[in-house]
Amino acid sequence: MLKPKEIAEISLLLWYLPLEKVEQIKKLTLELKNQCGYDKPVDDSDEWTEEDMRDAADASMRYAEETVPYDWGESVAPNEEKFEEEHRDA
Repeated sequence: MLKPKEIAEISLLLWYLPLEKVEQIKKLTLELKNQCGYDKPVDDSDEWTEEDMRDAADASMRYAEETVPYDWGESVAPNEEKFEEEHRDA
């Protein structure tokens, strides 16, 4: 996909051509688009949307859970009896 700089360079070059040559370029470009072009422009932006970041975070969490599952067990909600036992003498 063309970048803005490439588009600007091509556009600038068109100013130096006779009008009939610009028309030829337009026809050639349309022919090439029909032969091997895409239906709509390709989005090759390297900017991340909110959705992209959520997808990446979700994929990362899934990968982490699959490769190194964490046993939440008592680390989230410790057993009250065990807690009282450990802190009885304090």
